[in-house]
Amino acid sequence: PFVDTILAVLAARPAVRGGAGLYVGCGNGRNYLPLVDGGLTLWGLDLSPEALRQLAARRPDQAARLRHADFLGFEPDGALAYVIAIQVFQHARQADVHAYFARARALLQPGGLLFLRVNSAATEIHHAHEVVERNAQGGFTVEYRDGPKRGLSVHFYTRAELAALTEDGFRGVTEAREDVIRRPEPKQGSWAQWEAIYEKR
Repeated sequence: PFVDTILAVLAARPAVRGGAGLYVGCGNGRNYLPLVDGGLTLWGLDLSPEALRQLAARRPDQAARLRHADFLGFEPDGALAYVIAIQVFQHARQADVHAYFARARALLQPGGLLFLRVNSAATEIHHAHEVVERNAQGGFTVEYRDGPKRGLSVHFYTRAELAALTEDGFRGVTEAREDVIRRPEPKQGSWAQWEAIYEKR
């Protein structure tokens, strides 16, 4: 699991691990809490007040570190040691999702880490959708026409697109790894995601 990878990488970098991190899209804590319980000092950020209320009720000890805000407008008290974004930097049109990378770099201290998991363009999309954007690197954005994400725009990345978005301000700690999961029957096709770790130059 990516949570275990995050903890292992930070354990090998005690100076980074000892700083404060930000979990973007913490929701009700499915991944946030295992990271906190692993010893991390994490701000939790989410757009859903209800999810944050649920998380605070489950873990009152973390309530003071939870924030209801948009990532692009979030202003921490100081530079962050690391940013964790698991299945978050894909929920918007291309201009916004690309801005997430620039914002992460701006918030990180030199040598800070970005832990990233995002949709891969190799995904065989199950629900009805319309492709509304494509870019030169092969990435694309869809707007779902049915299913639980109906009406939402979601971006799917290629390896080349990730490289272009991170080449100026980051260096790769690990090579982007594509995780492909076959959908259980009776659904068809597969779901693919990239996992990558970047260090701010």
